[in-house]
Amino acid sequence: MKLSGKACIVTGGASGIGRATAVAFAREGARVTVADFNAAGGEETVETIRAHGGEAVFVKSDVAQEDDCRQVVEATVDAFGRLDVLFNNAGINPMEGSVVDMSVEDWRRVLSVNVDSIFFCSRFAIPEMRRTGGGRIINTASPASFKGWPGNAAYITSKGAVLSLTRAMAMDLAKDGIRVNALVPGLIMTGIGQDFLAAQADPAAVAASNPMSRPGEPEEVAPMVVYLASDECTFSTGAPFFVDGGELSGVA
Repeated sequence: MKLSGKACIVTGGASGIGRATAVAFAREGARVTVADFNAAGGEETVETIRAHGGEAVFVKSDVAQEDDCRQVVEATVDAFGRLDVLFNNAGINPMEGSVVDMSVEDWRRVLSVNVDSIFFCSRFAIPEMRRTGGGRIINTASPASFKGWPGNAAYITSKGAVLSLTRAMAMDLAKDGIRVNALVPGLIMTGIGQDFLAAQADPAAVAASNPMSRPGEPEEVAPMVVYLASDECTFSTGAPFFVDGGELSGVA
């Protein structure tokens, strides 16, 4: 198994890509901490893992808050004795509008959840990874890291920052044996993906505009995260890894 014995954190693990990845991690032998504000969804993810013989714990947390991120890391080390993988997956997109239209509260909340959470979780995870000789950090970026569209200023800004932060962390941590990469999922049928489609004038046409003529599913993204978390990924850091059906083939 690719992740046998490893201890992993998945933020935003109550649903979507986070849940699919947490389950995939456990299937590959990892012990998993599921972190999410949604307690019911997080506990459901944990129960799914346990029902298949895996080991997992749930920590209710708002990863936009520094203390909550500290508690997630501490709970993982308390439960499993170490930390090997941090999947910074939590994110929101309230379809907030332009810089003129959006509220200051929306701007700050999007940046806080999508960017500050990576900063906070990583600053507590990294010392634990250093203690055991290395680790993996995967940050969820987006096509919005590479291109813009109307009415999404805060989300697009946040995802550009995720990609830049990934590169900065990769350079800082390479000497510690900690590899940091960015996951770039395209239009995936998560809550955010469904909300995005619903806001379009012609959702079916938008979904079909992908080169593969359809959106993806969370279970199609999870194997890439498993690879990035595993010891098979030995010479990649600071890089974006695309699971987008070719959406960015002419852009990135």
